[in-house]
Amino acid sequence: MTRCLIVNADDFGLSEGVSRGILRAHREGILTSTTFMVNFPWAEEMAPLLEEAPDLGVGVHLNLTTGQPILPPGQVRTLVNHQGSFAKALVPLAVRADMTEVHREWSAQVAKGIALLGRTPTHLDTHRFLQGHPAFAAVMLEVARTYGIPAVRCLYAGPDMSISEMFRSWNPARYLVDRYLHKSAQLVAQSGLGCPAAIMAGDFDLPGLLAKLERVGEGVTELVSHPGLVDDQLRSLSSMQDHREAELAALTSPEARSRVERLGIALVSFAHLAR
Repeated sequence: MTRCLIVNADDFGLSEGVSRGILRAHREGILTSTTFMVNFPWAEEMAPLLEEAPDLGVGVHLNLTTGQPILPPGQVRTLVNHQGSFAKALVPLAVRADMTEVHREWSAQVAKGIALLGRTPTHLDTHRFLQGHPAFAAVMLEVARTYGIPAVRCLYAGPDMSISEMFRSWNPARYLVDRYLHKSAQLVAQSGLGCPAAIMAGDFDLPGLLAKLERVGEGVTELVSHPGLVDDQLRSLSSMQDHREAELAALTSPEARSRVERLGIALVSFAHLAR
């Protein structure tokens, strides 16, 4: 069986610097896929940049924690703060979120993504791995089926999944997270939608990237990445900053391309799963 790798960049549309960094990682490096955050006012300005990369797979990055909703805040009251914006804290969101409102907002985000792209997105995934919670995973899958989107990200518990590694082995929260990941992965498997057989996530520099490439197994693996160029817009929205440029350097390095070729890895996008 061929070893296939989807190298996906989350957060296209978060800022112009992030978006242009993602395009550079595709044009000059091994990046094959990205997911578009469409809830920002400048999404319409970011969409035409994708015309520079016709071979780049593009999905929608479903978001509930950064920026403002697509829908009027009054229609998604359990998802916003008093200013009508998404809040960053994940646990309070998981506790208070009305899944009917989540479905409504994510449907609006996908509809806008389709309008901006002029085509069906290759896949769906979630900002800050919200789909690791089974309730959010179920909504993501329902939205994907409604809009005919053929594939989704799947989060598997294990050493290559960064959110599993946030806790020490003795911390009860670690076991709760792993339990959620197992359940959400089960929901994806039962959905009939396409999904990679394995996932690797977490910040990396060039040595880290090369080590991940060595662990790519048979079938389709997704490598989650966050390349980008740091700009003032990004600084105002995200604490994830300097390592984006480190990932960009790693993904565009000749060593990464050489390692992919030496290992016989086929670089694909989520469109490969649909076929």
